[in-house]
Amino acid sequence: MPIRLDVFAPDRLVIGVAVDRITLADLVDFLRRIQEGQLHRFRKIIDIANAQPDITPEELTAFSEGLRAALRDTPRGALAIVANEKLDQLARLFSGVTGAERPANVFRSIHEARKWLNTNAFPR
Repeated sequence: MPIRLDVFAPDRLVIGVAVDRITLADLVDFLRRIQEGQLHRFRKIIDIANAQPDITPEELTAFSEGLRAALRDTPRGALAIVANEKLDQLARLFSGVTGAERPANVFRSIHEARKWLNTNAFPR
C-alpha cells in the first residue's frame, strides 16, 4: 500500500506516510480510509518526503477542490504535510487548496509538523 495510515485516537491524530510511487487512485483510497474511520476531525500529518508522486498539478487541484466541496460542512482537523524540497511545490499546492477551511502548512520534518499541530486546536 503506497500510503500507510496510522491512527492515534487518544491524540486525535492521523499520520499518513507515502512511499514509492503514488497515484491519484492512491489518494482516493487514502481518503476512503479516512472517511470509513470517520477521521475528518482528527489532525493529520501526511509525509510525502520519500514518495514519488505520479500526479499532475491539475489532477491534484481537481482532487483537492472535489474534496473541499464534498466536505464543505464537515469540520476538519489541521493538516501538516512533510515534504522534501523536490516535492515542496506539489505539497504547497495541495495545502493551499485544502487549507481554506482549516489550518494547513508544509514542513521539512515530522518533528516540525508535530510541533505546529500541537498549537492548533481540535475542531468540535
